[in-house]
Amino acid sequence: MNLPQSEIPNKKNVAIVDDHFAIRDGYKNILKKISYIDCVCPFATGKELLNELKKKTIDLVLLDIELKNEDGLEICKHLKLTYKNIKVIILTSHHSSEYIIKAEQYDADGYLFKDAEPKEVRIAIDKVVNQNGRYFSSEAKSILAVTEDSKLTQREIQILQLVCEGKSNKEIGEIFNRDETTIAKHKQNMMNKINVHKSVEIIYYAIKHGYYTPKFIPKK
Repeated sequence: MNLPQSEIPNKKNVAIVDDHFAIRDGYKNILKKISYIDCVCPFATGKELLNELKKKTIDLVLLDIELKNEDGLEICKHLKLTYKNIKVIILTSHHSSEYIIKAEQYDADGYLFKDAEPKEVRIAIDKVVNQNGRYFSSEAKSILAVTEDSKLTQREIQILQLVCEGKSNKEIGEIFNRDETTIAKHKQNMMNKINVHKSVEIIYYAIKHGYYTPKFIPKK
């Protein structure tokens, strides 16, 4: 049965950004079978994608996180801030809560793992581009649900991260142009929510839940 004209999705242009040819080619074959996708554009780097966006409208980007010399999550952040109508689904082999939380914070429209079945890929794309929704895999959603239980505000998350970097209340206050007492109150509220009592416990919590990644300095 043919759909009424009003129910037929508009044709979409989709980009795949992954530095492995086999991945790009495999997903291109999946996407070509979706009737409402007009063009599939594979790119090995985010730079190639950004150059193409100067000439062509892309409706959806399937974006890997770990690209050669590039951070896919930072590319996602840039795309969502720069292009109002573009949709981004993170497509990665990384199951770390750190990446999932950052993807959500950077306004990604979806998060899929590379071992997802073609059916799930098609469902995710339809949800994002045709229903204007979001699609995080069940595992990604469960991780986000755990972190949301603490109900930390954005400012409390920022303070948590600065504590992990060794900043004092006074230094944090200077960053946010707030007095030390105000920062101390924010910090105490944050500690109460996550049920910790010491700075070392804050750091452990932040690493465990993906809010902070320690920066290791390589030996010379």
